Order: sequence, then C-alpha cells, then structure tokens
Amino acid sequence: MYLRHAVRRKNGKQHTYWRLVRSVRRGGKVLHETVAQLGELDGAGRANARLLAQQITGTGQQRELFEAAATDEQRIAVRLDQVGIERARWFGRVWLGWKLWRALKLDDRCAELMPEGRVSVSGPR
Repeated sequence: MYLRHAVRRKNGKQHTYWRLVRSVRRGGKVLHETVAQLGELDGAGRANARLLAQQITGTGQQRELFEAAATDEQRIAVRLDQVGIERARWFGRVWLGWKLWRALKLDDRCAELMPEGRVSVSGPR
C-alpha cells in the first residue's frame, strides 16, 4: 500500500487530495485500488497515513515515495531473462486477512479469551 495524490484546481486555488492505494493483479494486469480516500492532508496527516499503511501491511514504508531513491549501494543486479514464475498461487485475500488479523492483534485477543489445552470436538450426529 502507498499514498497517491491528485492535484485539483477549484475557484483559482490548488488542492491536493490524498488516497491510500494498493496494487492488485487481475488477469495479468496490475490495477490500483483505492483503499481509503484521505482528503487534503498536511505533513502530519501524511505521516499518520503512512503509519496506517505500515500497520495494515506489517511492512516498512516505500522510501522512494517520500524520500530520496535508494543509492546504487542498496541495489542489486537481476538478470530478468533468468527469472521465472513457477507454481503461482492466488494469495492476496488470505494475505490481506492475515495482515489485518496481525494488525488488529486478534491472535493476542484470542489467547486471552481461550484457555490453553486440548479441545475435543464431537463429530456429526
């Protein structure tokens, strides 16, 4: 997830509107879906939005969107002609659910509410 902005002019004034966007692959195409419309944000608002995206995804920020691009020392060369995809699987929904589960700390809440130990479940009658 990342922040994207759009600049609009209204009544001679320039307005910058922000939204939280995620990239989704559908049918071999990469589409950008809006997760949340954030409106006009100041610096603190953008920082809070970045923090929200990090909490949802559990990853660090995409620095090139907000800071200088990575230096050559941080880059590695990849031979694209030798890269391939094998046994690709759709995992976006499961991954998003897992990230949300972790971001909301539901595993901690379940551990609080459910006692440890073996549980037996009776079969169908």
